Amino acid sequence: MGEKTENHLLRPWAFYNADEQMFSPNKQNRIEYSELIELAMGSPLAGECYWCDSDNKRHKLSGLYGGPPIWNPEGNMVAIPIWNRTLFKGTIQQLSVIDVIKSEWTQYKRTFRILDLRSFRNKIISGYDSPIYDTTPLHFDLSREEIEKRKKI
Repeated sequence: MGEKTENHLLRPWAFYNADEQMFSPNKQNRIEYSELIELAMGSPLAGECYWCDSDNKRHKLSGLYGGPPIWNPEGNMVAIPIWNRTLFKGTIQQLSVIDVIKSEWTQYKRTFRILDLRSFRNKIISGYDSPIYDTTPLHFDLSREEIEKRKKI
């Protein structure tokens, strides 16, 4: 799944299912990817995504996901970038969040170019949008963002 690197600029381009960031802090839950591909030549990776719960049950998430995910310190929520192809904007990224206690998946409306998530504390997700070109800092407050979709897993 891409060449392993410590360079934070390559995180959306290179991540592994064995990476520590795939596991919740208490190691009870994890995110797993399969069938990863480049959306276009040189683009970040995207593929199928699964939430593996504390009972080791694998839940396939609908859509095409990029990574890596970011867990909150309590390990009960994880944010995962999701790719969407649109008619007018082309391929965009949005943010999805899984609440592992409620078994609930939420997709938020705001769009991004390429997400590089760094922290998730107190319902605030921080990181960068477009980490290589025209980088923009990300401050995403779950309590203030508009929800596009929500469903039980």
